[in-house]
Amino acid sequence: MVGRGFHIALGREHAKTLFGIKDDAALLKFLDELKTRPDMKKNGRVLETERLWDPIHRCLTEGELDPAGGEFPLNHAVIGGKQLHKGADCVAVLVRPDMVRFVSDALSELTEEAMRPKFFGLPKAACATPQDEKNFMALWLALKDLQVFFEAAADNLEAVVFTAKWKE
Repeated sequence: MVGRGFHIALGREHAKTLFGIKDDAALLKFLDELKTRPDMKKNGRVLETERLWDPIHRCLTEGELDPAGGEFPLNHAVIGGKQLHKGADCVAVLVRPDMVRFVSDALSELTEEAMRPKFFGLPKAACATPQDEKNFMALWLALKDLQVFFEAAADNLEAVVFTAKWKE
């Protein structure tokens, strides 16, 4: 089962710190610190998508759970972008500030009617959650939260990092 996913909006200072980190352990420690900081959560700079990040990414990339899968900009909403982590245990990817607006605009164009067949059309073996109405609505609400999150990051000219463990 995939682990819980987190999107983190990075202002200039956090981005500078991130780019100065050279090893995976320090990178993961820094991201863990950011995603648990009360001020980051309170200011809406952290969005937890639980385990829904997997089906969200698959719906946005025609069923693939591949960082290089799908097409820009929707493939950058979750695990697409610049790979920051080199290990196979988790994912950490960056969407640069100049790309965040493209992702935000593409997410804002999605409709429930367009997402429904994508979710219910995912291969059953590939879907981490049961494909029923309750889980679709949870996915749709998480996707709406993701739209708001990317819009705020774009408005603030922030980078976005997504991180999750591949298996938990």
